[in-house]
Amino acid sequence: MAFDTAPASLRNACAANCLQCPTRQHCLVRDLGPEETLRWNGIVEHMVNLPAGKALFEPGASAAMAYSVRAGCIKTFTLDAQGNERVRGFYLAGDIVGLDALTEPRYPIHAVAVAPTQVCVLARGDMRRLTQTSPVLMGRLVDRLSDSLRNALALGGDFTAEQRVAAFLLQMQVRLAPLPGRPLRLPMGRRDIANYLRLATETVCRALTRFEQRGLLAVHDREITIRDREALQAVAEPVALRELAA
Repeated sequence: MAFDTAPASLRNACAANCLQCPTRQHCLVRDLGPEETLRWNGIVEHMVNLPAGKALFEPGASAAMAYSVRAGCIKTFTLDAQGNERVRGFYLAGDIVGLDALTEPRYPIHAVAVAPTQVCVLARGDMRRLTQTSPVLMGRLVDRLSDSLRNALALGGDFTAEQRVAAFLLQMQVRLAPLPGRPLRLPMGRRDIANYLRLATETVCRALTRFEQRGLLAVHDREITIRDREALQAVAEPVALRELAA
């Protein structure tokens, strides 16, 4: 079931105000003037609150909507014939879920909240028409698609487990931007991280342990404190992940 067709009691929907949104700096309308921001606000139908574990949509659901993450984290994945997950991506504040189905009538994948999450619901047709009349928004949308493809291709390379894990942690630190002196708190668990990086969960755990033993970081459950960013960056450098641009 997709939330654009769910009853209001399940959607827990409310109106959006992009001009006052506390996470606006992550969105496509970051640094835009009031007029352009209000045009984007005009295509936001409502906001949806999702508890951890709740599906945003499933394969076969209508792809008439796209979803801009306001807070939290969405995981997209497919299931193989044996029912095993294949994590395709994690979507954080400012990311738009559903762009990979822009030319499809129905979603081919699952999208689930891995933490309490809020998304803005946008009609795909309205978004397409708006970006056609707004070069700035169109450019930013193309940048998002380009960077998503670049990151996917980068992680698909022949890299070591330590290189993959280091690149992922550095990317999450930039995306989640914890306050100075505060640890990075990952919304996803190690099993999901390992699945996304195409590694075994035990391999990710061993890489984190080695980084901790070498003084690169400190680990406490999902909280990561990077102690030596330069050294971690040196490990991750071959992966060449590029941060998603707004």
